[in-house]
Amino acid sequence: MVNQKQEIIEKLTGIQSSRLSYYAELTLAMEQMKKKSNQLRILNQLTKIQVNKSWEEISKYLAGQLHQAFRFDFFVLSLMEGATVFSYICWFESDKWNCQAKTGTAVAGQAMDAEQIHGILSRYMPRTHHTSVALTNQMNQVFGFLTFLNHSPVEYSDEENHFFQGIADYVSVAIENIFLFKDLSKKVNLEAQLIHSAKLAAVGEMAAGVAHELNSPLTAILGNVQLLLRAIRDEPANQMLNDIFQCGLRCKKIIQNLLTFSRQDEYQYETLSLNDVVEDVLGLIGYQLQVSGITVQTRLSDDVPRFEGSRHQIEQVLINLLLNARDATQEREDARITVETGTVDTDAVGYVYVSVLDNGTGIKEEHLPQIFNPFFTTKEKFKGTGLGLSVSHGIAETHGGKLLVESKEGEFSKFTLTLPKARCEVL
Repeated sequence: MVNQKQEIIEKLTGIQSSRLSYYAELTLAMEQMKKKSNQLRILNQLTKIQVNKSWEEISKYLAGQLHQAFRFDFFVLSLMEGATVFSYICWFESDKWNCQAKTGTAVAGQAMDAEQIHGILSRYMPRTHHTSVALTNQMNQVFGFLTFLNHSPVEYSDEENHFFQGIADYVSVAIENIFLFKDLSKKVNLEAQLIHSAKLAAVGEMAAGVAHELNSPLTAILGNVQLLLRAIRDEPANQMLNDIFQCGLRCKKIIQNLLTFSRQDEYQYETLSLNDVVEDVLGLIGYQLQVSGITVQTRLSDDVPRFEGSRHQIEQVLINLLLNARDATQEREDARITVETGTVDTDAVGYVYVSVLDNGTGIKEEHLPQIFNPFFTTKEKFKGTGLGLSVSHGIAETHGGKLLVESKEGEFSKFTLTLPKARCEVL
């Protein structure tokens, strides 16, 4: 009887329904708080974008953060440089984010808008549905877009669209900072190259003077030794004179290489044989490597096509790589350097390459992204300027090639210079 009275009272007063409503509202409020907290955490993470990362790495980082708040099959970061649009398409596969870069062309004379970017992306990702927000600078000019691509239509709520726009504002500021950093890095790199070029010019001038001074007495030595070889046939005098003559020829070749290295026409391009350049460089510093206790091995391919470039600059890159390899193997009892040439076809043009492999101390994994930065060095004080690899990387890019690195700490380092084949070799 008491239970029936209690049930009648609850029905008349609505106490039970009020409790249900209260708990429903509380649950909804907690979900909203969790959502807001997640959004704030994502915005906080977006402020931690590293300015020295590549655009592919930045795109994958953005995709990973945004996927925690939005549904999408693909994420795209699009950036405009003049009339060219660079799009970095990201997708999640095999437990990691992948990225592929694509380029497109904007319509001349028209301000870029979402419709244009969707048209460009449709060429690479047909039959997908697009949702984009613009990236704008401080002058309210559009310089890029963030885009979600889905195989099936996805309707984002007003709250999600508002949050997406807020994210674009954060990313715009971060990318502007990255642009400034990259521009500053180029200027620092240029200044470093100018300083290094000035030093090389001074060294080259001195080398040219020394080479000319040595040339005259060496010519007399070689001439007189040849006359003595004709007159003296008896052993061991003849063998000793022949040794003197061979050493004199080697000195003459070193002097010729010094004169070539010190020439001031280093930016003059010509059609070159990569094997010839390697042999000239080894003739110049090969003896220095051998007296350091290093075994130098060569694996020069017989059918390496020719390339167009500056002999002086390519020699400069090889010398830098060989001297770095020498420094890395100083503590090895079985120090070895292997120089290899060959071809690699990564596109329709194709490339020739030369690699320098050493069994030295290797490079720490955390240092690999920084080794091409100006003034970065792991060598002891006064033993390195941090400019050699930076300048070499710039020379490789100037020639339309790349300078690549593979390394494992305590085991090896391998630097590979790739250069486009000469046009006559491609036809």
